[in-house]
Amino acid sequence: MFGSRLDTDGKTRSERTKRHVNPGHSSKEETLVVGGGIIGASVALALSRRGASVRILERAEPGGLATHAAAGILGPMNETDRPGPFLDLMRQSLSLYPGFVAGLIEETGLSPDLVLDGILSVAPTPSDRAALKARHIWQRAIDPEVTFLEGAAAKELEPALTGTVDSALWYPREGHVFAPRLIKALFGALARRGVALEQGVQVVRIQPEPSGTLAVIDDTGGTRHARSVVLAAGAALSAIGIPGSPVRIHPVNGQILAVRSPGSFYRRVVFYPPHGYFVPKKDGTVVIGATEERIGGRTRVTPAGLLDFLTPLAPLAPDLLSLPLHHTWSGLRPCSEDALPVLGPLPACPNIFVAGGHYRNGILLAPVTGEILADMVTGQSSPLTTLSAPFSPGRFNGDPSKKFLTK
Repeated sequence: MFGSRLDTDGKTRSERTKRHVNPGHSSKEETLVVGGGIIGASVALALSRRGASVRILERAEPGGLATHAAAGILGPMNETDRPGPFLDLMRQSLSLYPGFVAGLIEETGLSPDLVLDGILSVAPTPSDRAALKARHIWQRAIDPEVTFLEGAAAKELEPALTGTVDSALWYPREGHVFAPRLIKALFGALARRGVALEQGVQVVRIQPEPSGTLAVIDDTGGTRHARSVVLAAGAALSAIGIPGSPVRIHPVNGQILAVRSPGSFYRRVVFYPPHGYFVPKKDGTVVIGATEERIGGRTRVTPAGLLDFLTPLAPLAPDLLSLPLHHTWSGLRPCSEDALPVLGPLPACPNIFVAGGHYRNGILLAPVTGEILADMVTGQSSPLTTLSAPFSPGRFNGDPSKKFLTK
């Protein structure tokens, strides 16, 4: 979507030709980041800020399959049903977001429309109330600001809730960001730092070399060499041949749509059961989603898919369904075998690092993933690397039933 605007040499996407690298050619980059989505860009920026030489290899458009399709929700408490390492990781990343965005604005002047004015998770009927109450008990022990609201109080916070609302949980410090503008700001910062982006490069294999370097081979037979590689290829990560890698990432299609809303009537992100949400954006649209479909590595939008999350919205916020349709789209979420992120070096090859499997939370986890991977690649130790230990690729070795975390 944004290929022509991300280029810094005045060329449009159609004018740019794919770079063919001859076998045996040695690049000067210490680190190659495979994948130009939100995760790859965040890792590259964090590495650059540490003084590392880094280049991004992207097979298509930056952020094309997942980032541009994301609603941009920053809501850790809705993404897990228990306390533990996953929630800790998400909350840490959320705490980094204001500084992350401020740094991008300072470097580029581009704002990704960060909004942290709260999220509502609603129980439409009395039968949904008990589950919400149970969630509130363990969540308020972690964050005392999480508040249980009766339906009338929830409607005061979000005027779109004109239908039936029994109760809600209120997360006052959560929110959302506009993902397409975020990826544009990231690549603006990378361009200003001289970080190269090679588009049209499909990496098919990574081969350790006797010298300790890595040969990164693309689909034309071209080879690049690097001291370390970060795999941030999203749903395409498992298609890259890597000797001894235990990591498997599966693509999950997510359908989503946006309607055009008048003025600023809609205010908050709202989650509703079983898996729906709507997100009012500053550009006057409301994003509504989303499906989760394992249909292989393809995207699609279907009437049945849209009805899946629009039907339960009807009794809750019926006026939203009367707004003009802006557009529909879908994207591929990268899901690991336990639906949790994979962060760190491969056991069999410690200079190949994985930053993948972020599934529904790539936007939320971008800041913390960038910092963690940059620390790992540059050999630094920090509390963040300790926080990431449960998400090591090594958990997939051996008996999966004993290794996998729970969400």
